[in-house]
Amino acid sequence: MKIGYFIGPAGSGKSHMTGSLYSWMNQLEMEVITVNLDPAVIRLPYSPMIDIREYVSYDEIVDKFELGPNGAIIAAMDQVALRVDEVIDELREFDSEFVLIDLPGQLETFAYRASGPLLLNELGREHKMAGVFLVDPILCNTASSFVSVLMLGSSIKYRLNTALRFVISKGDTISEERMAAIDDWMEYPDFLLEALRTEPGVLNADLAIRIADILIQEETYGSFPVISSQTNENIDLAFGELQRIWDTEDLFS
Repeated sequence: MKIGYFIGPAGSGKSHMTGSLYSWMNQLEMEVITVNLDPAVIRLPYSPMIDIREYVSYDEIVDKFELGPNGAIIAAMDQVALRVDEVIDELREFDSEFVLIDLPGQLETFAYRASGPLLLNELGREHKMAGVFLVDPILCNTASSFVSVLMLGSSIKYRLNTALRFVISKGDTISEERMAAIDDWMEYPDFLLEALRTEPGVLNADLAIRIADILIQEETYGSFPVISSQTNENIDLAFGELQRIWDTEDLFS
């Protein structure tokens, strides 16, 4: 199987991206299933074929351990990790060519806990894994915030130890002017460094510039396609980013 997962900050559009890409692939008669790995989600814009909520009850965890929202999702994800073998068995029953996984909204409860790397490692033992990091355009309003997003995505990639490509979600909400600036930042790194130098209010511009320079030199982010799950504009590009990883033996290309 070829497994693609979606990760990103809360509200970046992971569930909508999962649903939109599934619909697009299904229309092309690809063998594809969806998996929801968020035990706390209330509503989804698609109907997952495998739903972790059937294995782990977030509400029962809240009631049993009297936890708040953050503590409950952490405990729930630990429970998910304990049930991963059952999820893998269910995947085998479907025997689909493609699998799209919708990860929890609070990425820190997945990526920075032991449960996240464990889950992806177990899923990746038998299948090809590829990830898409969703960049919310509201986080790209300034050069410094854009660099912060790159740092977060790079941290997630190395923490999970799987290949990761970047796409900008909610393309219907971003202005042409802002998109042109992001294009320039990625194509001409000197533009990004200059934007950091001239941006007012940056706490430590020299440090930001050094960080940005390291990220640009060391990382491969891809083409940063702009995708809208609301209008389905460029939804095929999300599949293309996943396919580039599936087709290569180098996990970090």
